[in-house]
Amino acid sequence: MRCLLLAAVLALPAAPVAAQGGAAPPDTATYVLAPDSALTPYGSGVGGSMLLTEFGFGAGGAYRYGLGAGTSLLFEAALGAGRDEREQQFFVGLFGETVTPLKRNYVLLLPLHAGVEQRVFRRAVADNFRPFVQLTAGPTLAYQWPYFDDTNGDGVRGDDEARLGPWRGIGRGEVRLGAGGTLAVGAYFGRGRTVQGLRFGYAASYFPTPVELLEEDPAVEGPSRRFFGTPVVSFHLLRLTGR
Repeated sequence: MRCLLLAAVLALPAAPVAAQGGAAPPDTATYVLAPDSALTPYGSGVGGSMLLTEFGFGAGGAYRYGLGAGTSLLFEAALGAGRDEREQQFFVGLFGETVTPLKRNYVLLLPLHAGVEQRVFRRAVADNFRPFVQLTAGPTLAYQWPYFDDTNGDGVRGDDEARLGPWRGIGRGEVRLGAGGTLAVGAYFGRGRTVQGLRFGYAASYFPTPVELLEEDPAVEGPSRRFFGTPVVSFHLLRLTGR
């Protein structure tokens, strides 16, 4: 009799579980119903990025506003160089000076884009790995300034026209207004408030007024260009601020 009483007492804590029809373990149930419930809510955040394009390196920043169900509004700005793929840079002298034959202007590209980011495979992968797809579009600014002192304004560097370098002529530039967009895929990693991300995409911009890159020399075909397109690889550091 004592054994039966002892068995009944030990069985009491297990009774609610049996009555629920064998509920899943707490950890499993938490993952299935709300993958981010034990983590910082994912969706909204602010961060910065380092970019590598066909034209060189760049830097940017972004703000994301979560709409729910893995969807966020995305606002991005970036600053990077633009150039013609035919440009070839050579080192001259003993102090690392460079020269680029037939170059007419330096160019910086500044996209100011908005769009949407959608998290994918939300239920199928671990919480510290969050793949996504992004699509953004909006205005793109180009700022061009002279590579050499074009005193006669013919667009060709003469023997008596000095090379200015990247800083001396920066105040003598012109702005071009265009439009562009980026399509990208990537993933964020990490569990705390700060997460890291890696993104692969393609960015394109079009300018109604051509950007003048190369000298207007008869030997140069198409010295100006309206379209800039490049693959983009970027590393992101994001501070989460809420769902």
